[in-house]
Amino acid sequence: MLEVILVDDDDIVLMMQRKMISRCKISSKPIIFKSALETLEYLNKPENLENKEKVYLIFLDINMPLMSGWEFLDKIKKHVLYDQIHVIMVTSSIDQKDRSRAETYQRVIDYIEKPVTVKHCEVVKQLKSINEFF
Repeated sequence: MLEVILVDDDDIVLMMQRKMISRCKISSKPIIFKSALETLEYLNKPENLENKEKVYLIFLDINMPLMSGWEFLDKIKKHVLYDQIHVIMVTSSIDQKDRSRAETYQRVIDYIEKPVTVKHCEVVKQLKSINEFF
């Protein structure tokens, strides 16, 4: 089972991503968090820690207060669900350093410059690590 999570501190971005993810049939009901810290707390819930069947696809913003996307990626390196997590960086950053840095994280499977479009969604659905869900 694929569970899609959207993480961004901007309500408008979250609304647009939710509509696009639903319209493209990636997920009809993605889970939404306004911070990476909330996402980590969710992953740490006992019912999630015990579920080895669930796979997480996280659309993660880089620049957020409290915990950045980079800090989140560093935290999940030792997480019990690490192998079940796939991350797509979704950012307004056009800095090549950010794209290069994202490539150093094993669980990052794509990098999207905002906004998420239908074309991005089609690429996501073809990604080898998650295409079995579509």
